[in-house]
Amino acid sequence: MNQEQTTEGIGVGGSEVEKDVVVLAERARETIEEFVQEQPHVALALAAAAGFILGGGLTPRRLIRLGLAAGGPALSRTLIDQVVRVATEAIDNESQPPKRPATHRRRAKTEA
Repeated sequence: MNQEQTTEGIGVGGSEVEKDVVVLAERARETIEEFVQEQPHVALALAAAAGFILGGGLTPRRLIRLGLAAGGPALSRTLIDQVVRVATEAIDNESQPPKRPATHRRRAKTEA
């Protein structure tokens, strides 16, 4: 489709908005064509992904499975790190003698 075919529908009395839309559509088409020529494999992958999603292939159930598959290992590592940190802090706190509250120390210093 060349520019003559694109601007055919405007006619003599076309409004500015219609002309702007045609210009933007032409720029988008040119940009997409350049992208497809420069990176055809990426363009095919994007087209396949878009077709899959728009075709209803990405249901909520599949989306959750995909999210768990992608983020599951990272989530597991984060949870394990947190559990280890909490356990380490609990063990360290048990091994140290209990400290007197700071309010008792202040009273002792002020009375002396």
